[in-house]
Amino acid sequence: MYANTERSDALAKDKARSSDEIGDVLRRQRTEVLGKGLREMARQLGTAPAHLTDIEHGNRSPSEALLVKIARAYEIPEAQLRSAWSKPDEVVEEIASQDATAAAKVPELLRSARKFTEGQWNALIEAAKKLASEKKG
Repeated sequence: MYANTERSDALAKDKARSSDEIGDVLRRQRTEVLGKGLREMARQLGTAPAHLTDIEHGNRSPSEALLVKIARAYEIPEAQLRSAWSKPDEVVEEIASQDATAAAKVPELLRSARKFTEGQWNALIEAAKKLASEKKG
């Protein structure tokens, strides 16, 4: 029982640290690379400056739509932001809940692939594409 609590605490600390780190990345990118002020960027994103401040300070994470806008406006890969904010692409939930088989197998697949390298992910994706084309053909 205590191991689960300790693990949950560690995950929460990692998530908070990750949120703070991505906030630092966002601030540096906005000010040093893009040369934009907070209000200007908030206006570009269609959000309140206070909301953007909270995001940059790690106090909030953005909605799905705002995450995508931030990736474009800050010129930061969407995948980097999703990872930092623990927000998988909506398609993950969509596929994982499309039917009972997917609901059982997607988590199993993801647990098995947890420590994959980029090369292993690419190989898995290619194998999945091949299987999908065989099913259609």
